[in-house]
Amino acid sequence: MTRRARLLWTPIIVSPLAWFTAMLINFALTPLPCNGSAPLARAAVWIGALVVTAAAGMLGWSLRRENTGEHAAQGAPADRVRAMALAGAVLSASFFLVIIAQAMPDLLLAGCQ
Repeated sequence: MTRRARLLWTPIIVSPLAWFTAMLINFALTPLPCNGSAPLARAAVWIGALVVTAAAGMLGWSLRRENTGEHAAQGAPADRVRAMALAGAVLSASFFLVIIAQAMPDLLLAGCQ
């Protein structure tokens, strides 16, 4: 797989993976707030997932805006490159909103409410 193909697949794969990893880690950290400890750890996990997802979205958007004339010569049609890059950016934006929605209870509620 070429470097360009890996870059095109990165936003599509990284955003759902960041959401799933954050959800899995926060599920493992569930007992901690009941003991009154580690509220910042759960927030740090959500913030980290948001940063990773935003970076993946920006990568997808920047790949979409690049000059795609060279890709047609390398065998990748320009339309496919733009479509994959746009799909990565839209998917990242969607998972960004999903991560915010799942982080709200952790950030707004205290303890075991």
